[in-house]
Amino acid sequence: MKGKNRMSRKNTGNLHFLHIILQNLKHKAGRTLLLSVFLMLLTFTIFSFSSVLYSMKQGLDNTVERAGADILLVPKEYISSVKDALFLGIPSTVYFDSSLVEKAASEKGVAQVSAQLFLATIYNSPCCDEAVQIIAYHPESDFLVQPWIEKELKEDIPDGEIVVGSKLSYKKGDTATFFGKKFHVAGKLEETGMGYDSTVFLNFHTANQLLAEPVVKNYLSLGNKKNVVSLITIRIDKNENVDKVARALQNKLEKENVSVETSGKLMEDTKNTVKQYSAYFFIIGGMLLGFTFLSLISIFTITLNERKKEYGIVRSLGGSSLQILFLTIGEAAAIGFIGSASGSFLAVLILTLFRNLIILHLKLPYFRQSILGMLLLSGFCLILSVFTGVAASLVGTALIRKKEAYTLIKENE
Repeated sequence: MKGKNRMSRKNTGNLHFLHIILQNLKHKAGRTLLLSVFLMLLTFTIFSFSSVLYSMKQGLDNTVERAGADILLVPKEYISSVKDALFLGIPSTVYFDSSLVEKAASEKGVAQVSAQLFLATIYNSPCCDEAVQIIAYHPESDFLVQPWIEKELKEDIPDGEIVVGSKLSYKKGDTATFFGKKFHVAGKLEETGMGYDSTVFLNFHTANQLLAEPVVKNYLSLGNKKNVVSLITIRIDKNENVDKVARALQNKLEKENVSVETSGKLMEDTKNTVKQYSAYFFIIGGMLLGFTFLSLISIFTITLNERKKEYGIVRSLGGSSLQILFLTIGEAAAIGFIGSASGSFLAVLILTLFRNLIILHLKLPYFRQSILGMLLLSGFCLILSVFTGVAASLVGTALIRKKEAYTLIKENE
């Protein structure tokens, strides 16, 4: 019975302690709001920047990992266009002489060679439904696109038909019009997290029929050029060194207007951009964390000075400095929770409502956060926010802990 009474008193004490904290926060609503806003801004910034940086890195990793080629041959003046097409799906027309396919295939250490052709459709034109990137490829030799197509269709793309990326509005069975020619949509790919999501795919036989259309010849300035490609993809033998074969190809094709790139090297500039953004994030995040921490210390110190008489009365009634410390920490933790929860909610809301605008402005091929990822990030922000609030309150509390109750009461009279 006595044990139950002690447990009851303990629970009542915990509820009473929580009640005091909530009443103090409510009584000082302006202070609570100000402190919460500081922590909300900190949480919002960290949550938003982390989500964007994660998406950029994930999109880059997907492009490099799923490129599937050890070496890429790209026209020197169109390296940026090819990279944007692969990484972002930005429409571009790129071409050079297809005879380089045979030259590359004859190099020692090369196991497999295939080619692709990039065509950009006409924006805001009656001959095209929308501006997209078209990629033509050889199903029999391709090892980049074909695995995705086979997963969707269980076969090659039929002549005269297309397969579309996940971000395009077409559905399987729809009819799409490009350069005045109608195509049956044979399938739609799952999300790849790279430029393929905004791309239309067809085989080279269909592409050659398309290139024969007068509007294509006029618009793309191909004239009577035949046997052109935009990208040559190469796989080397398992026992060969990628850099060694790449150097040999570079020497062999030195007089050609072509650049020999490895998958990682092609995306090097994008990797550097991600690193640069990461550096900005840590600088801005560090400055914001420091500013928030110092601001909270100042506000807590001012507040604690204003409450010296209150703390003195608590001490004179038998309350210990440790109880005062727990009370202050409890208030700081509650404010940290409020700031973190509101900041995380605001970040998720903004990132969701303005998702398409963010993707367009920052040129992100991939921008998706899993529920688990958001929960983990929210948890991290919660811990950081509560820790910041509690640490700031501890600094302020340390200023009055050693003072006697009588002194605390007199200082505020």
